Amino acid sequence: MGLRRPAAGFGGSASGDRRLIPFAGLLFALAADVAVASGPATSVITVRSKDGTPIAAECAGAGPSLVIVHGGTGDHTRWTPLFPHFASRFRVCAMDRRGFGRSGDSPDHSLAKEAEDVVAVATSLPGGPFVLGHSYGGVVALEAAFLTDKIRRLVLYEAPLQERVDPGIIARMEGRSSEGDRDGALTIFLGEVVKVAPEEIKAMKGRPSWARLAATIHQSPRQMRALNAYRLDSKRVASLRVPVLLLTGSETTNPSVKMAALADSLPNRAVVVLQGETHFAMDSSPRKFADVVSDFLLDVKPKR
Repeated sequence: MGLRRPAAGFGGSASGDRRLIPFAGLLFALAADVAVASGPATSVITVRSKDGTPIAAECAGAGPSLVIVHGGTGDHTRWTPLFPHFASRFRVCAMDRRGFGRSGDSPDHSLAKEAEDVVAVATSLPGGPFVLGHSYGGVVALEAAFLTDKIRRLVLYEAPLQERVDPGIIARMEGRSSEGDRDGALTIFLGEVVKVAPEEIKAMKGRPSWARLAATIHQSPRQMRALNAYRLDSKRVASLRVPVLLLTGSETTNPSVKMAALADSLPNRAVVVLQGETHFAMDSSPRKFADVVSDFLLDVKPKR
């Protein structure tokens, strides 16, 4: 299955009249367009989680394994535009969390079962895998690291670990979703839970990813209830020996995703602040995001 053509920022045609481009140059430009549109070759794998639920992931590239766990909305396709940036260095697999995309689901959802899903995907891949988790997927990825010693390195991008979500907000989101207003439910979620600035929400509505985020917003209430019941155990976190990169955006204002408690407790962690970015750097600056993650996973030292 090929990748969609990335949005502006990944490439695209040059401005001006193409009729003025020399014939050889036009052929080169068209070939470049095809290359960007097709991207690296991908394949889909499906594994069974501990409770038998099928969990799917789309994979590309070659090298050490990298599993990506998406956040509370959307599915694995939120991350496939980054495949061109990861596939030359990793066998990158973006998974669908249970209830999303090609993966199955179960009536008894829990954060613990989702952690088992990540372990099932990660341990099915050769070698010691790396794991990257975003937002709610970061909490799931963190919990997965306690279930297996196979994960070599872990990247957590703004995992929500502190504030509890007001049940009234959850109820309003469910009401909007049940009325068919998923855009409204997603706007409530981003503005009042994730605390994304209005101008950023407006920008997000113009991106291709918005439709998929809205299509899965009905899954968010159960996740927020799972997070409300979750408690971070600092002593338990201090026992985690895997190297961890904590990523946050300099423009992110929501304190619940700043991961301060993790930074204080993890014995083997690095912290990187993505300058000029918010909660969605993989959308706004995919190459920069991929380079920061790759350098940490491959232990590339900064040039002096």
